Amino acid sequence: MKNQRISFTTNLLIAVLLLPLSAGARTVDVANLPTADELQQWHVEKARGGPTFSGGPAWHAHMDFVEAAMRERGVVDITKEPIRYNRWFAPDEPTAAERKLRIDDQEIPVAGYWAYSGSTGEAGVSAPLLYHERKMPVEALKNHIVVFNVDGVPASMGPMFKAGSEYATSDMPNSKPGIASDQWYQGNYITRFGKYDELLKGSGAAGAIVIYDMSPERARGLYTFPLLNAGVFGVQGIYVDRVAGATVRAAAQAGRTATMTLIATEAEAETYFFYGYLPGRNYGTEEDELVLLVTHSEGPNVTQENGTLGILAMVDYFSKVPQADRERTLLIMFDPQHYMPGRHIVHWYEDHPEIMDKVVSSVGVEQLGQREYAEDGNEYGLNGLPEPTLIFVQDNDRLVELAIQAVKDNDIPRTEVRVPSRSEQGMWAGLGDVAIKFNIPGFAISSGMSGYWTTTPGLESFDKELCFKQVGALVQMADALMKADLSEIAVPVVDPAENLALSPGTPR
Repeated sequence: MKNQRISFTTNLLIAVLLLPLSAGARTVDVANLPTADELQQWHVEKARGGPTFSGGPAWHAHMDFVEAAMRERGVVDITKEPIRYNRWFAPDEPTAAERKLRIDDQEIPVAGYWAYSGSTGEAGVSAPLLYHERKMPVEALKNHIVVFNVDGVPASMGPMFKAGSEYATSDMPNSKPGIASDQWYQGNYITRFGKYDELLKGSGAAGAIVIYDMSPERARGLYTFPLLNAGVFGVQGIYVDRVAGATVRAAAQAGRTATMTLIATEAEAETYFFYGYLPGRNYGTEEDELVLLVTHSEGPNVTQENGTLGILAMVDYFSKVPQADRERTLLIMFDPQHYMPGRHIVHWYEDHPEIMDKVVSSVGVEQLGQREYAEDGNEYGLNGLPEPTLIFVQDNDRLVELAIQAVKDNDIPRTEVRVPSRSEQGMWAGLGDVAIKFNIPGFAISSGMSGYWTTTPGLESFDKELCFKQVGALVQMADALMKADLSEIAVPVVDPAENLALSPGTPR
């Protein structure tokens, strides 16, 4: 009887060992990940110069740091493809003396400035205020400081911000809806929905003031996004919050005169696409295949955009794997056009078919380690919760399994895994559009962005432990793409236009 029991146990063990590797088998050695403290230090370095707008001093310092770190970890054939453009900039501190608003003898607090709008002299401009109404003739704007009012996201747009998912962590379904959707909507309104820049250009208006339905701290440092049109449109604009806005609105409706100042500088800047390779076993041969790691390299605060550091963390991990064991090559690409006027006017992918023909999968990385902001009346600040994490996956069951397992294995809180190609799961974001456009397997990570459209979030808003968990998941998903049989992770061939819409929460 004893021998039969031993025989049964032995046979069971052999059977288990012969089973194929399951979706739940973790392949990542956590000890080889950069530590949470290392991730924190990288962000301290990034935060030194303030916002990393493309081609500015802080951006160049950050890119120098990232390039040196990439070279240390074995990234080769680094190319910096230059773009020259006219960079428009003003001091990022919202209370800077370079922007002021006075109505009669009263100083009105200014929350921010309308990037790429215009610039006044030191004396500013004085003109009657005009409260803008719908269908107001453009001729009425001439020689006035035009006051625009932006309301919160309308109830009619609610369905746009609702999305199902393939998987959600247990703390997601009961989470109270945050302000991320409203922050995105209001911040985008003036250029995307209202198109106020187009209305003002050539109107002869003396200036513009935008009132946002936001508390003072929430509106503080709000930065224009997206800059859909290249160049300065010529009518200087500033932003105020709802508290200051009540005074401005009443003055405009009474036709009172205001003096506003916005001093900005325009200068030619050089920025660049950055790309290089962490070689796989077949690097430099016809058999080589590429896994693309992609992000934007610029943004208005420490974590928007910090995809560069997320990818550095991934490279740090894979650099510890011997090249002979890296079945595919990692292609690292940083796009510098996130906040540039005209946005994505250089089409890197189309310009490099010789590279993209070798790309077999992709991972988009952005907005890691963010803590959530909340607003209660005119009270605003961090609420103690992590910003929700969104992971986007191409339409393949195996890829979905891998993403869900990565979330579970790394214990990422407040997370959803979405397949936008499937019905009612939202739209693509997190630079996942690369996978859609080229019909290749892919993952992308992003977040809810409750307070990150401004220049003000600093290191206090960065959660190194959350970032560490997200990096662990990213490495796990990239590792799967490095090793997978492409036939097992193939995705349906679809018209990219069907899925290439922008997500309401996190535009690329």
